[in-house]
Parts: sequence; structure tokens; C-alpha cells
Amino acid sequence: MCFRFRTNPFCVCLFVAFVQLGWPSYGSAAEGTPGELSIPEVSPLDPSQRERLRRLVREDQEAAALLDQITERAEPLLDIEPRPLRVLHYEGLVNTNPKRIETVKHLSQIKDAATLFRYWQATGSEEAAATLRRLIAAWTDVYVPTGNDVNDNKMYTLLVAYHSLRDTFPADQRKRIDAWVQRVGELHQKAVRKAKRFTNRYTKSVRLMAISGMILDRPEWLEQAEQGIRRFVRKSLYGDGSSYDLKHRDTLTYHGSALRPPIELAVLLGEQGRHLYTWTNRQGGSLKKSVDYVVPYAMGEKVHREWVHTRVDLDRRRAAAGLEKYRTGRLYEPESALELMTQASYFDPSLRSVVLHLTPDDVERFPTWRMLINEVARSAEE
Repeated sequence: MCFRFRTNPFCVCLFVAFVQLGWPSYGSAAEGTPGELSIPEVSPLDPSQRERLRRLVREDQEAAALLDQITERAEPLLDIEPRPLRVLHYEGLVNTNPKRIETVKHLSQIKDAATLFRYWQATGSEEAAATLRRLIAAWTDVYVPTGNDVNDNKMYTLLVAYHSLRDTFPADQRKRIDAWVQRVGELHQKAVRKAKRFTNRYTKSVRLMAISGMILDRPEWLEQAEQGIRRFVRKSLYGDGSSYDLKHRDTLTYHGSALRPPIELAVLLGEQGRHLYTWTNRQGGSLKKSVDYVVPYAMGEKVHREWVHTRVDLDRRRAAAGLEKYRTGRLYEPESALELMTQASYFDPSLRSVVLHLTPDDVERFPTWRMLINEVARSAEE
């Protein structure tokens, strides 16, 4: 099978990784939760797309306002020094665990890298590029990938930035980082192949395998990623729009986080991706139907009490630790659906009204950074 990934014309037509989610985060509960970090998603753009993005932020008032927000955050980060970790104490630990809290202090630098990468894409700042190269080199020199989807996924921002900046690294450094990327890809290709449960964690491994394949020109990993998404739809999405994550953990939070990586891939597959977004399994489940399931909760027309019937011990331990985000019976916050809705609006324009409902500003075209990236991506397809 030959893909046509719109923004990166490799000989086998690779895809451009995964599209950025909304900026800023409107009332995200994760941001106020100890020991937890929400990292804005990033996506590499080819030179023509970056030029269109830069033109939009110069000429469009709403796009310029988004860049102003990013610039305010990015400029103080231009001289930061790397603080890498060899081991992440994160997955499986309650958020109040001291080791996890210390890990998050270091991982906050990955959030900084996401801000710098967006700033670089929109401005071409060489200072931002130089800082990103320092961060990528330091973290890939120290952090040891383990195949743990949650922990390794924290490196995703650096992988995306490396893809875009790879040609600007010295040859010897590029060779070393490529070997590190190869290890990430191999570990998560194995995880995808051997998976028995097809949850939000599975889709993270699919994504890590895919971005590694894009960097190293491994089309077989990209084909496996596309098939992995179909496997996820077959195994975990149900005809009523619910999912394995929703039923197993009784939470719309993980229902949404499981959908986002597959939709990211579908966005970047062009017409083939449009088919993937609506592709229906034998039980009637699809990505589209599972997104639609969330809409009435995003609009405040229905409510869901989170975690009440979860079967996962970690969820119960988080609740027992007094973490509000994981409190049993806590109402799902409509704003939590913003990232999913902005992402899926690429395929379903009717979801724009949901996005506007969830964003407080009086903005019509680009209420979030992701909506701006959607516009850039569409321009390449037209």
C-alpha cells in the first residue's frame, strides 16, 4: 500500500506526523493536578505549509493574535538549558508520588519545547531552532526508551521537532539521534504487534511507531500504523459510539484520548484518511461515531459522572489520594472535549459550532491553534 502523506513527500509518500491540538487550554483540569503535565501537541509542516502559516500570522488578525500568545510564552524560553532524565517515574504512580512530582518538574521542559516549536514554525526564529536542537540532543543522549507507551510518549514533541530540524544537525549527532529514534520505533512496533488490549495506551504506541517511521523513512512502520488504527476501530469502538476505554474505566476522558492519535493520522492521509475517519467495523463502530458520542457532553446537554465503575486500580488509588480530576463521580467537564472537537472538525465542519461553544473568546475563524493548522493542512489538499 502506498500512502500519500500530504506534507512530507518521501518516495513512499510519508505522512507529516500529527496535528496540533488547541491553544490555549481552556480550563484543563490536568494543568492544576499535582504530578501531571499537559503537553500541547505539535506537527511538522513542510516548507510550503510553513510559509502559508507565516503569511497567515502576518495577514490575518485572529492568526496574529494566536502567534502573540505563543510569542509571549516562547521568548523567555530561548535561553533555557536542558534538564534531561534517564528514567521517568510517571506511569503507574499516583500523581502525589514524590518521584512522579520530581519527574514532572523535568518534563515541563517538553512543554516548553512544544511552545518553542510552534513559535519556530510561525516565525522561522533561528534562536528557537538552536534551543530546540540543544533540548533534542540532550534528552536523546540521556533518556533511555523502555517501550512504556505513557513514558515514551512524553518524548513525542522532541521526535516531531527532530523530524523538522533533522537536516540542521551535524552528521555525527544526527547518526546518534537516529539510533535513538530507531530504538523507540522498534519498541513500539513490537508493542503494537503484540497488543492484547486496544486502549488509549495502544494508540500512543501506534503514534510513536509512526513518527519514528517517518523520521527514518520506514514505510513499513507507517503501513503498520494505518492497519493498527483499523485494528483499534475493530476491537475497541462500538456501534453506539462508546468505546472499550469508556466501558472499562467509565470515563469520557480516556475515551477522547484514545481517539485523538488515530484522528491525527487520518487528518494527514488526505482522501484515504477521510475514509479512515468514517470507516465502520462490523458492529457499526467508527472514529466518527465515537466523536459524535461526545458532542452532547461537550455542549452540556448530557452529563457523565467519571470513574464511578472503573475497573482500573490506578484510578481508584488516584481518587483515594484526593486528586480532584480522578474523584469518583466527578462530572466530565465540557471543555475537556475541546482538543478532540477541534481535531475532528477537520473532517466534520459541523463540529466548528461545538468548538466555538467551548472557547470563550469572540473568535470565528481561528479560536485555537489547531484550527489554524487545519486551515494550513486543507490548503495543501486543495
